[in-house]
Amino acid sequence: MTLRKILALATILVMSTQFVFANYAFYRKVANTCKYYRVSVDQKKMALTKNADGSYHFSIEMESLRNNFEMVMLVGFISVGQAMSHQEAFAKKKSGYTAVVPSDTEVTVSIPVSRQSTIITAKATAGQIRQLTEGKIDSAGFMRLIKNSIQTL
Repeated sequence: MTLRKILALATILVMSTQFVFANYAFYRKVANTCKYYRVSVDQKKMALTKNADGSYHFSIEMESLRNNFEMVMLVGFISVGQAMSHQEAFAKKKSGYTAVVPSDTEVTVSIPVSRQSTIITAKATAGQIRQLTEGKIDSAGFMRLIKNSIQTL
């Protein structure tokens, strides 16, 4: 009986480590891609959550210089696209691994223009992000795709 409990606990532990590893790998890929574009990002300001239907939602908060918010927002979405591609490639190599691909992503950019920062948020679906990272649309086309989701707070 105790052997069954140990095996059950070990199975649960192994199953839960996939999400923890996927979380860490996703965050690292996003951070490394942002670093490549010389945009600083804090991993504490990223959140990858699993929805009730089994899909994922990713959100990231970034800071921009005064007139540079669009580039920072694009880098946020591009980095998520790179992380999705990395997860899918890893899933092809390792059997039994499920790629973590967020169905929707929210990028929040804080712009210090005065004493109070202006905050701009935008949302995109996985398909829209794939089009951007695969080069099927350019950055202007991507911004037109997500223009209805952009909000200034």
